[in-house]
Amino acid sequence: MFRYLRVRPISLETDSRKNMKSEDLRSEHLAWVELYLRSENDDLQELWLTGQSHFGSSGFAFIVVHGVENDHLRRRAIRESARRILECLEYDIELEPRRDVYNIDPSRPMTSHDAMLMLSKLNDYLENCS
Repeated sequence: MFRYLRVRPISLETDSRKNMKSEDLRSEHLAWVELYLRSENDDLQELWLTGQSHFGSSGFAFIVVHGVENDHLRRRAIRESARRILECLEYDIELEPRRDVYNIDPSRPMTSHDAMLMLSKLNDYLENCS
């Protein structure tokens, strides 16, 4: 009545969907930038970022800066800093008219050690950025 199929376990290396998902580091890199900007702006510990991306794009359409709602000049300056860092990480940031976007939330660190590791990795990238 029932057929039993022999199923072979799939490793992470052979599952292309998992590989595709693991290659998209925008969420992690957005967390790096958020941590860096917080460290540069000690008075803005409520600062957080959200990325927006067009469907089918590997970059960003727009970076939204939260926690600085009452100071639009500073918010723009922080957004510009985030843009420069993300471009250093080789992401394009371009808002295209009439295209839908979705949100990308940062993969924030779970521990202080993770945060230090993220900042260290970002500093390595920034040192090699021209």
